[in-house]
Amino acid sequence: MQGVVSSNFAHRRRRTSAQRTYNSLFPYSVEVCAVTQFHQVGAKPGGWGGHATLFINGAEIDPGASYPLLRLAAAGTSLSDPDSGVGISVNKIFDNVTWVAIRGRDEFFRGGLAPEQTLDKEFYEAAIQKATAAGWFAGIGIKDALMRQRPDPMRPEEFIVRHSIGTDVALNFARTAYCARLPMGRDAIGNVIAYLNSANDAAQRSGYIWNMYTNNCSHVVHNALAAAGVWDPKVARGPGAINVARDVLSVAKALALSRMSDFSFPANNFVRLYEAGNERPIDDVLAAFSNHDVRRTMNDGWMSTGPGALIATYPIHEASRNRLFAPGRDPFLFSVPMLWDKADKFKMLTRHAPSTVTDLGANLAHYRERYAKTLARQRSVDDELGSRHNDERDLRIFYGRFYEQIADELERTDARLTEYRRLASELPGPVRWTVP
Repeated sequence: MQGVVSSNFAHRRRRTSAQRTYNSLFPYSVEVCAVTQFHQVGAKPGGWGGHATLFINGAEIDPGASYPLLRLAAAGTSLSDPDSGVGISVNKIFDNVTWVAIRGRDEFFRGGLAPEQTLDKEFYEAAIQKATAAGWFAGIGIKDALMRQRPDPMRPEEFIVRHSIGTDVALNFARTAYCARLPMGRDAIGNVIAYLNSANDAAQRSGYIWNMYTNNCSHVVHNALAAAGVWDPKVARGPGAINVARDVLSVAKALALSRMSDFSFPANNFVRLYEAGNERPIDDVLAAFSNHDVRRTMNDGWMSTGPGALIATYPIHEASRNRLFAPGRDPFLFSVPMLWDKADKFKMLTRHAPSTVTDLGANLAHYRERYAKTLARQRSVDDELGSRHNDERDLRIFYGRFYEQIADELERTDARLTEYRRLASELPGPVRWTVP
């Protein structure tokens, strides 16, 4: 047992050091997570869709607000602390807000539970009291039908936490989280924050109405990133058969136009963010010019595909030390075989992801080589134009900006590699982005 405890402690130390390294190199980032089904021991498992959450480094909880709101970390603030940032989670029980914010990576994912500790009723109750005392759920109202079940002596905040733990806080008590990271600039994070604040402001005025198909946790996460230009926004609709039918029609439109439908599911968000961070065409100027997502982010001065877009897995607390929860099924993935098949990619990312998306050093080296090859293959703008005449002016402008951006990214990646090697030399050992 002593050897197991020592091993867990060493891995946790490596993981903490690796997170500090990541935050030092990429101080502003988002992490979109698709989490598994909630399954309390002895109870019926939860919904089949899973759950979507968002973690933001560079954001803080606004201490002056009477309900959950965020603010951008002050310029110049060090964001390298491995426990910096806030976790965002939407819950269908909320009535006057859309989401709750939890301070710190450790509380959001682990609930303060170390790998060598046992999750039993005593620890669970202590975690509930800690989350209640932290004030994260202050100002949140929930649906009347549920609130009427609150025992008279119990504080409303504690009652809400009891219906949120394992979903909005301490995720790994009950669930495994599959997460895709994406570094962003400070302004882009500011846009994410502004969208989320507007969602809670709107819920204060008119309430929040969750719907499994037309307006769920995944819609909120997706549209928060759309506000930063990562992808096109989705329409979040109200309940009812007509609105579900509109979402179904959006699938046909999406397939015809190679765009996104208005349906939104947690696992799809996870795969989509991996693709945005790793698979957009940055190797060829014509392909980049033809991709409206690349052009949109470049108009804002950045590219979503680049170093730091890693995959991280935060497993449910280990079964032999988990007295309260059993592993649930993976989140539902919407996939259209032969046309829009994401199932194999989800399996690859969650079961055997390559080191280029799990190891920061390998990731940086991969992008350094990718940028260098793009520059080495550069042809003249006239060669690229060929027979294109309708958009010649736009392509000439884009051509210059594209190769300037690639050269700048190569220079930044070289600098990050140098800093990574310095910081990595201080780590106690190699680490992949998976917690035991």
